[in-house]
This record gives sequence, structure tokens and C-alpha cells, in this order.
Amino acid sequence: MNYDSEEIQTYSMPKALTAYEQGLAVYIAHPLDEDADDRMHSEEEIISADGHLFIIKEEITGVPV
Repeated sequence: MNYDSEEIQTYSMPKALTAYEQGLAVYIAHPLDEDADDRMHSEEEIISADGHLFIIKEEITGVPV
């Protein structure tokens, strides 16, 4: 994952599930909605959002980036 540019990489639901299982922070991508917290907090949330794209971020010292 490269965060040095302003580009954002999006992922499908299976990739998001894998990342969540590996302990990475997973967010749903809402290009038209403004939500204070788009972070997914369970596998069920990710599965129920199938059809959307997801953003995966690494966590540093337990704090989402």
C-alpha cells in the first residue's frame, strides 16, 4: 500500500474481509456520502456492504491512520 500520493486504492469485499482478518483497518468508500466514521467493525458489516468498494489502511500503534 502506498500512501505517498493523493490516490486512494479501493478493494472488493473479499479483499476487505482478508485485510480485516489480518488486523488492518477497513473503511467503506462512500464517494457521495459524508459519514463521520466509515470504519467497518465486524466481518458482518463488511459482508452486508458487498457491492461497495472498501479502503484498507494500516494501523500504527493501535491508532487508525
